[in-house]
Amino acid sequence: MFGRVLCLSSLLILFPQIIKTTTVYKCGTRNQEILNNVTVTIENCTTTSRCSLKRNSTMHIQIKFKSEFDVKDLITEVYGIALNIPIPLLGVDNKSVCNNLFEENGTKKKCPVLKGSTYVYKDEIYIIEAYPKFKVDIHWSLKDPISRSIVTCFEAPAKIID
Repeated sequence: MFGRVLCLSSLLILFPQIIKTTTVYKCGTRNQEILNNVTVTIENCTTTSRCSLKRNSTMHIQIKFKSEFDVKDLITEVYGIALNIPIPLLGVDNKSVCNNLFEENGTKKKCPVLKGSTYVYKDEIYIIEAYPKFKVDIHWSLKDPISRSIVTCFEAPAKIID
């Protein structure tokens, strides 16, 4: 038991950014209303200021959510919003969630997603060099590809940097 506590304590000291969550906002509120029913962890981004997304690097994200309805399949809708213009994020928009889905205890899970169950979705985005350096709000939703019903949705202020 002592060994497990020591190991966990060491992880918390060595990798604190893994444990901290990111402040995210309800979709469509222009970063005014904090979203509380979903836990989002964006690697190295824990503050209420803009997340720094470095070009030519990979950003890891983890979304813990509870579905309010059954869904056979689940896809992402991910884009940046700059000057009120949506900019698709290549390689992650309109992508199946089912291969990156886990139960709360870390067990690998596949679709369907069941009403009332809590899941953890893990993914990554490669921030390509072609993205200009600018401020952007990241819109991220998980939704049914057929009905387009949204299971969860959040927005996070970010900036693309070198």
